[in-house]
Amino acid sequence: MNEDEGLILAFLRSNPESAFGRKEISRKASSRAIYEETPRWADAPLNALVDKKLVVVDDSGHYRFNQSH
Repeated sequence: MNEDEGLILAFLRSNPESAFGRKEISRKASSRAIYEETPRWADAPLNALVDKKLVVVDDSGHYRFNQSH
Protein backbone atom coordinates (compact mmCIF):
# COMPACT_ATOMS: atom_id res chain seq x y z
CA MET A 1 0.00 0.00 0.00
CA ASN A 2 1.36 3.40 -0.92
CA GLU A 3 1.14 6.64 1.07
CA ASP A 4 -1.90 7.99 -0.78
CA GLU A 5 -3.81 4.74 -0.22
CA GLY A 6 -2.89 4.94 3.47
CA LEU A 7 -4.19 8.51 3.76
CA ILE A 8 -7.50 7.55 2.19
CA LEU A 9 -7.87 4.39 4.25
CA ALA A 10 -7.14 6.29 7.48
CA PHE A 11 -9.75 8.91 6.59
CA LEU A 12 -12.41 6.31 5.75
CA ARG A 13 -11.61 4.25 8.87
CA SER A 14 -12.14 7.32 11.03
CA ASN A 15 -15.72 7.49 9.71
CA PRO A 16 -16.63 3.82 9.14
CA GLU A 17 -20.40 4.33 8.98
CA SER A 18 -20.22 7.19 6.46
CA ALA A 19 -19.78 7.18 2.71
CA PHE A 20 -17.97 9.93 0.81
CA GLY A 21 -17.70 11.09 -2.78
CA ARG A 22 -14.35 11.23 -4.59
CA LYS A 23 -14.12 15.01 -4.35
CA GLU A 24 -14.75 15.03 -0.62
CA ILE A 25 -12.17 12.30 -0.06
CA SER A 26 -9.65 14.21 -2.18
CA ARG A 27 -10.29 17.34 -0.14
CA LYS A 28 -10.36 15.84 3.37
CA ALA A 29 -7.95 12.89 3.33
CA SER A 30 -4.88 15.02 2.63
CA SER A 31 -3.68 18.58 2.97
CA ARG A 32 -5.31 21.56 1.35
CA ALA A 33 -2.13 22.26 -0.62
CA ILE A 34 -2.19 18.82 -2.22
CA TYR A 35 -5.89 19.16 -3.04
CA GLU A 36 -5.41 22.60 -4.59
CA GLU A 37 -2.42 21.45 -6.64
CA THR A 38 -3.97 18.17 -7.81
CA PRO A 39 -7.72 18.00 -7.04
CA ARG A 40 -8.09 14.47 -8.43
CA TRP A 41 -5.09 12.96 -6.62
CA ALA A 42 -7.31 10.37 -4.89
CA ASP A 43 -8.76 8.79 -8.05
CA ALA A 44 -6.05 6.17 -8.68
CA PRO A 45 -5.54 5.21 -5.02
CA LEU A 46 -9.31 4.85 -4.55
CA ASN A 47 -9.51 2.52 -7.53
CA ALA A 48 -6.64 0.45 -6.10
CA LEU A 49 -8.33 0.22 -2.69
CA VAL A 50 -11.58 -0.93 -4.31
CA ASP A 51 -9.63 -3.56 -6.30
CA LYS A 52 -8.05 -4.74 -3.04
CA LYS A 53 -11.55 -4.87 -1.48
CA LEU A 54 -10.47 -2.57 1.36
CA VAL A 55 -12.98 0.04 0.23
CA VAL A 56 -16.45 -0.47 -1.20
CA VAL A 57 -18.34 1.83 -3.54
CA ASP A 58 -22.13 2.06 -3.53
CA ASP A 59 -24.53 2.58 -6.43
CA SER A 60 -24.35 6.35 -6.06
CA GLY A 61 -20.55 6.36 -6.36
CA HIS A 62 -19.75 6.96 -2.70
CA TYR A 63 -16.92 5.16 -0.95
CA ARG A 64 -16.65 3.68 2.53
CA PHE A 65 -14.25 1.49 4.48
CA ASN A 66 -15.04 -2.19 3.98
CA GLN A 67 -15.69 -3.28 7.57
CA SER A 68 -16.01 -6.93 6.60
CA HIS A 69 -12.40 -7.04 5.41
